[in-house]
Amino acid sequence: MSINPSRSALTVERRGIEYIDEQQRHGNPRNQFSIRFSPVIYLAAIVLGGAAVPMGLGLTGSLTAIVLGNLLGAICTAACAVMGPRLGLPQIPMGRAAFGYKGNHLPAALSSLLYIGYFTVGTILGSKSLADLFKLPYIPVAIGVAIVSVLIAIFGYNLLHAFGRWVTRVSIVVLIVVSVMLVAHGPGAGADARLSGTDYWLAWLLEFTIVFSYTMSWAPYASDYSRYLPRDTGRGKIFGYAFAGLFLATTWMMALGAVLTTLGLHGGVLEAFAVALPGPILAVTLFVLGIAAIPHNSVNLYSGAMASLTWGLPLKRSVTVAVSGAIGALLAIFLGGPNFQSNFNAFLFLVAYYVTPWLAIICADFFWVHRGGRDYPPAIAFQEPRGPLAGVRWPGMAAFLIGIAVSVPFMATDLFTGPIGRALNGADLSYFVSFLVAGGLYIGLSRMTAGAGAPTPAYDRADAD
Repeated sequence: MSINPSRSALTVERRGIEYIDEQQRHGNPRNQFSIRFSPVIYLAAIVLGGAAVPMGLGLTGSLTAIVLGNLLGAICTAACAVMGPRLGLPQIPMGRAAFGYKGNHLPAALSSLLYIGYFTVGTILGSKSLADLFKLPYIPVAIGVAIVSVLIAIFGYNLLHAFGRWVTRVSIVVLIVVSVMLVAHGPGAGADARLSGTDYWLAWLLEFTIVFSYTMSWAPYASDYSRYLPRDTGRGKIFGYAFAGLFLATTWMMALGAVLTTLGLHGGVLEAFAVALPGPILAVTLFVLGIAAIPHNSVNLYSGAMASLTWGLPLKRSVTVAVSGAIGALLAIFLGGPNFQSNFNAFLFLVAYYVTPWLAIICADFFWVHRGGRDYPPAIAFQEPRGPLAGVRWPGMAAFLIGIAVSVPFMATDLFTGPIGRALNGADLSYFVSFLVAGGLYIGLSRMTAGAGAPTPAYDRADAD
């Protein structure tokens, strides 16, 4: 019998990274829209959307970079969401097919850092919204936001979906009102580009890279929130709803950020909101942005637990969530200072350096090497340290490490700039280099190494599409 998610939302989920069998599958692919939309509705996407306006890119250049970056990033994440019902597993444990049971510890550990980092970001920005609205001290608000986020993540999958649906409905109404108000107010002087020629395109590429790295970084979460769907759920529906939710949310929020930043106010987007919106609308907006940071935080804690269990943290899922939440709350208290924007951008760049080669290998492994998941071993094999996926699978590990290494000369950040990145005057093409190299190399090595890229035994034909 299928589980009714509305009845079980307030029941603590018992499973961690185990396979979800058919008797426990439930849900509708439409929920992929809200679970991708709701975690984005907080200040981070707004801040990122306006990042290139002070550089002189202008509104048109910013918007085109935002749309294209989100388009590519949402495609990557939606492709990973399709994998959930096929395997009935969270996203990171799926990597055992490509990297091996032990080899997968490396991307799993890096993902744990990613999730704690984004939880910290969400706590900082959500707490600032609520503290500014209610004129409260930042630290108690940050602690409160962290506690609520932890509790929702402990309850798990069904409550995350239920809360996401509520936040999505409310935030869409608020965003429509805010958008109308901003159109009526009009952009500021920063809407006109001050750059031209090479400088203009370098600024455009920087904004595009920031946007793409943010939206693409949701891919390691994707199957965590689709794995309970029935196995025969249409892939096109999963992809379509997941893509639409993420693309609409990121593009909408970043476009608002770009418009607000053109006003050129020293207080940033929060001060710009105060200028562009009437008092009551401003209060509702800040409240929604603050509350919407909670589903963002909760999915990071939940997925962080999935990653930590994958690399062998000897704790239960609920305990892992609580420990990660405590660490993230402490970081939010000590890192929420004036240098947050530059630190956040540097964090996004570093995240993308590992996510893009990982993503290329995971997609190549699922869609190409294993024919859309048909040729994977039974799900139990993903849970056996000495099973067919034991040890390190070198086609995946070599492609991952080489993909990162080859991209180093193309990197261009405040922390490090490679020789090619310097020759290109700061244009960072490393993400695309690592993606193409890692994906292509993994496919090639899988073909060359007999059996190394395609674990056996395969599913019975009766279990395939």
